[in-house]
Amino acid sequence: MGNNIPGCVSIVPIFRDLPTPALAELGQAMMHKRFPRGEIIHRAGDRVSELLVVASGQLRIVHTHPSGREQIVRIVGPGELIGELGLLAPAHYEGELVAAIPTEVCILPREAVQSVMRNYPDAALRLIESLAKRLALAEQMIGDLSLRDVGQRLAAELCRMAPFGRRLEGNRIQIEISGSWADLANKLGATPESLSRRLKSLTDAGVIQRTEGSRTLVILDLEKLEAMAGM
Repeated sequence: MGNNIPGCVSIVPIFRDLPTPALAELGQAMMHKRFPRGEIIHRAGDRVSELLVVASGQLRIVHTHPSGREQIVRIVGPGELIGELGLLAPAHYEGELVAAIPTEVCILPREAVQSVMRNYPDAALRLIESLAKRLALAEQMIGDLSLRDVGQRLAAELCRMAPFGRRLEGNRIQIEISGSWADLANKLGATPESLSRRLKSLTDAGVIQRTEGSRTLVILDLEKLEAMAGM
């Protein structure tokens, strides 16, 4: 992995199409680390001083409430990065950064990435685009939590997955849930038990088809699902 700089960096959208010298510059500054499942990489309040690119595995940012309840606010998978806010202004982690499973990351110091961005403005523009998309998703999540109940939030989330699903006969759409059902419940601000009840309700209503224990489900009636979500 150590010499496979393009495989670790060029798959990241903000570095797409960078010339070889720029990739080499990042490669010289890069460090590689492996984290076992459950390891806390940064704690809430730590300064964001580097860009982390996930090569394999999964990272999560987790907020812990005073009651002890944990809320997953962001999941970062292979080819995705974290720490981009720190490239534009001083920033700190708002929650714990945890390895959800055994994870390999490429670590790029803030100064090295900023140097490349100064020399290649297209990379800076793509960074801004990436942050704009993240802001839009955050606003969407806030709207969902404040305006929709758990059932509506679930329906809306499944509708958003539909365009990326596999088209089947009869206008059915097969989608696969990334992560676990517990992760999805966390994202929707629900308990796993509440999510299970809402999935059963959608199944009983003939809107989805689901096999117990599988992370794959089939949307049988997208229009009805959209109506349930209030979309």
